[in-house]
Amino acid sequence: MNTVRKILLLLLFLLWMLPGLIGRDPWKADEPYSFGITTHIMRTGDATVPMVAGVPFLEKPPLYYVSAAVSGWIFSPLLAQHDAVRIINILWMFLTLLFLGLATREIAGKDAAWTAPILLVGCTLLQMPAHKLTTDVALLTGFAVAYHGIAISRRIPGWGGIWIGTGVGIGFLTKGLFAPGVIGVTALALPVVFPAWRTKEYFRSLAIATAAALPSLVIWPLALYNRSHEYFVEWFWYQNLGRFFGFARGGNDSHLFPIINLPWLAWPVLPLALWALWSFRDRWRAHPVYQLPLTAFLVMLTVLSIASSAREIYALPLLLPLVMIAATGMERIPERVSGAITRITVAFFGLLGLIIWLLWSVRITGNPAWMRLFPAATVHYAPVDAVLLAAALLVSAVWAAAMAFRSQWDDAIAVSWSAGVMLIWGLVMTIWLPWMEAETSFRDIFTSLRDRLPERYTCVASYGIGESERAMLEYYAGVRTRPLETMTGQPCDLLIAGFDRHEIDTASRRDWNLLWEGTRPLECPKEHYTLYQIGTPRGLPGQVLTPWMIR
Repeated sequence: MNTVRKILLLLLFLLWMLPGLIGRDPWKADEPYSFGITTHIMRTGDATVPMVAGVPFLEKPPLYYVSAAVSGWIFSPLLAQHDAVRIINILWMFLTLLFLGLATREIAGKDAAWTAPILLVGCTLLQMPAHKLTTDVALLTGFAVAYHGIAISRRIPGWGGIWIGTGVGIGFLTKGLFAPGVIGVTALALPVVFPAWRTKEYFRSLAIATAAALPSLVIWPLALYNRSHEYFVEWFWYQNLGRFFGFARGGNDSHLFPIINLPWLAWPVLPLALWALWSFRDRWRAHPVYQLPLTAFLVMLTVLSIASSAREIYALPLLLPLVMIAATGMERIPERVSGAITRITVAFFGLLGLIIWLLWSVRITGNPAWMRLFPAATVHYAPVDAVLLAAALLVSAVWAAAMAFRSQWDDAIAVSWSAGVMLIWGLVMTIWLPWMEAETSFRDIFTSLRDRLPERYTCVASYGIGESERAMLEYYAGVRTRPLETMTGQPCDLLIAGFDRHEIDTASRRDWNLLWEGTRPLECPKEHYTLYQIGTPRGLPGQVLTPWMIR
């Protein structure tokens, strides 16, 4: 691949990453509490116990949050704090694409090494997580690094073991036991199933990998244990084993969830991977090209299906082995079929991009009037942001240029699809961003709450307020709440109630005054928040805010 094409790919990568990464507030899910943990580290320098608005949050280890804090320290003079910390995703995603390409080159050759990262960028499941402040971005990097280490382990056992251990360490320090478990089972299953992996070099690399991973597996858990035995038990027993085995549930508990949702989560690489396996059906069982990615995919899918907690984002690492498989079969697609798919892809994304531009112009100007029949084109006059408009025009121009020279690409299907995804994502996250912000951001609702706070109060309790909301309350309103569900010590005279506000006995207490209430437009009526002030008359014990007031 010549230098011009490499530069164009790098430009496409940046134009894909930057829209949606900067210029917006933290969005649910995951991002607000991740931002809260990151700002805690930036303020205190303490990463041993992740904290959200002063309350321990032990669901995940701190590596990703530490990296985001470093990004915040570097870029916050130039960008808003929530944008500055998200810049770290560029590094994590670049490393993921780099090591995915290196792993694919080792098992399938140089051509597939360029195709694999391009295909990954176009996956539907990747778009939102890649641009959000969430640990799954770094988890993906950990898997890519480990797969590269496994791929080269029989040829270069020393470096192979180091990279395996590094990948395990990254995965563990970002998400816990999931990555070490999946990577470990995959590494041990390969020599059991395939004779080609039963070599001294491979087993030597596994020994080196164990030594390389050991510091990452020990240092932070030991520091957490020394800080608090209870915190360690919460993290290890409930947040890791509990979520897997079901005694601390989170997400969807259907064991078929990953399998049922895989076709659209892994689009478009799943059909391409199936085509690759079919085209090599006579050789894939004995060919090393497919042994690593197929084993990794089956192990991970099995683990996700057994787990009692399921969310779409948990399936993100499944994309890596599927992309490695899909990349190997691209060159075997007949030229006539490849050309037809490319033309259809270009036409589809070009038409979709044109519709997005048209709906935006209608919403800005109100013309043509007949377009107002579409809900997305409801007239909403808003000032045009010149920077966002220029970014949208740049994204459109680069896509048009890439498609004009698509015949120069050996992997035209992958480039046309991923460039099309970049176009749509870039347009939505530029010209449509102001409307999305108005409906999803916590900024307006919590700044309005800040303006209604009394001049004097002892503290603010919360009930039915999750980690994300507490983090945003601290960021936008300057309010650090004390969860009523676990509150001890001095009672508070202000209460912010959220999801379960109807469970609080306010009607029978005349000294409870409603100061404020608000709702995010997109979440009404579920996310309705209320602010109460509680009086404490003398001689009337129990009128202060205490947990027993919950019905």
